[in-house]
Amino acid sequence: MKAVLLAAGKGTRMQGLCDALPKPLLPIANVPAIAHTLGQLETAGVGDALLVVGHQAERVREALGPRCGGVSLSYVVQNDPKGTGQATALAEDFAAGEPFLMMFGDIVTSRRHAAAMLGLYAEERPDAVLAVRYFRDPASGGAVYVEAGCVTRIVEKPRPGETTTHHINAGIFIFPPAIFDRLRRITLSPRGEYELTDAIRMLLEEGMRVRAYDLPGFWVNLTDPATYLEAQRELLGELAPPPPRVPEGVEIAPPVVIGAGCSLGPCRIGPHVSIGDGCTIGAGAVVRNAVVMSGVAIGPGAVIESAILAPWRQVAVQSAR
Repeated sequence: MKAVLLAAGKGTRMQGLCDALPKPLLPIANVPAIAHTLGQLETAGVGDALLVVGHQAERVREALGPRCGGVSLSYVVQNDPKGTGQATALAEDFAAGEPFLMMFGDIVTSRRHAAAMLGLYAEERPDAVLAVRYFRDPASGGAVYVEAGCVTRIVEKPRPGETTTHHINAGIFIFPPAIFDRLRRITLSPRGEYELTDAIRMLLEEGMRVRAYDLPGFWVNLTDPATYLEAQRELLGELAPPPPRVPEGVEIAPPVVIGAGCSLGPCRIGPHVSIGDGCTIGAGAVVRNAVVMSGVAIGPGAVIESAILAPWRQVAVQSAR
């Protein structure tokens, strides 16, 4: 089965981190965020993926090229973005009349879920599959109502407190080719967007069976610096990278990844830290719960905690654990 990733967002809540680097390329554990998702697809046996790109589209294309690992990549640009429905519609030619797996590109989750959803689809053969996640109040996204393992209703961004469900749309789907006809029939929402949920609602109203996949484990919507650090903590925990080789005097508290060509004085690094290529960390520095992008220098005695450091921007995250 082919896969589609929606990755056209501007990252407007990233406090300037996406000014010089598009959100799909933000490094998590020294790997572009979207490469983790493509790795999940490769693990699930997906060989072809379409990236729907927008903001700094050429930068994404140049960074990833024609393939990522074992996944062959195609690209289409969403000009003048107007919602996830519009973005999904751009995949019709790529899908070529076959069912396809789709993911929101800013969702970071365990690598096992794409394979599990494809397995569920192969075993039960529903018309579609929609991943859901428990939320106390799903007002921030799509509220999903589930009965006997199937989706019965979906509401996009309801008002706080008005729903009776605790399931949210988790941004991973398996769609039939019929979704494209429904996408052609949707109209602009009051938010001025073509909502994917409107097309899903049509499938439900027509009696199609949309199976719910209750997503276990971690799930992070990469929207701001706090969720960026959360995504790295979760992925480092799952990947469990081996302790890096470091000079004498450097103390490591795993999990930590360190890139090539770094100059490290006697310092303390970790836990939950990624250090990009060519970084310098001075003597006596302490770095915890941080993303340090390639080329950044940290001075002697500095204390960096719950922060993201890029050559063009530094962001402290007060709410991070």
